[in-house]
Amino acid sequence: MSEGLERVSLDKNLRHPMVVIREHLIRYTFALQNVFDKDVLDVACGTGYGTYLMSYWAKSVTGYDNDKQTIKGIKRNFQMRAPAFLEARDLDIETNLGNNLTKDFDVVTCFETLEHLENPEQLILSIKKHLRPNGVFYFSTPNKPDLVDNSKWHKSVFNWDIWDKLLTKYFPNKQGEIWGQDQYGLTKDKNKPYIVGKVQPLCKSCNSEKHTKTKKFKKS
Repeated sequence: MSEGLERVSLDKNLRHPMVVIREHLIRYTFALQNVFDKDVLDVACGTGYGTYLMSYWAKSVTGYDNDKQTIKGIKRNFQMRAPAFLEARDLDIETNLGNNLTKDFDVVTCFETLEHLENPEQLILSIKKHLRPNGVFYFSTPNKPDLVDNSKWHKSVFNWDIWDKLLTKYFPNKQGEIWGQDQYGLTKDKNKPYIVGKVQPLCKSCNSEKHTKTKKFKKS
């Protein structure tokens, strides 16, 4: 996969394959069900089209990307429909996800991001720390059942079993589901090229003993 496909844009001059655009838009439209009047963080927002889409309904939107020129491009190309904070941050080392607009978030989207990090668990922990009670965490990663990923851009690899362990470790008391995904949508098929998940912790301190009787995480 080329570097261009790793940073998808809706600019027709870049001529991204429609299959790739569809795959990305499916994830953001999935998250739209929860963004109305909410403070939303788009982790690794890329070229900003997803952040812009969510800004139509959100109370506020925050977008972080590790490339300064990309952030400048977002500010130039999109007029966000909600108060917005856009900044370049190194998500491999950054632990504070808050900003001058808001310290914590009702919704966090993290699509096609964690596989690019040396230490993805650190970002998951930071997201958990900045997610408000009853907030929702949406994520997606490539699905590599055999844990072999030949992309030179990817530093970590995921499959269904790894996600089950990560969610049990960091969100032991939660509601949510995970799906397989391709250009046609979400499915129960575990052999699809991507994994998409939705997690809603039941309280800020997910390890609290008072929440031991909670809904088990369901793998659809």
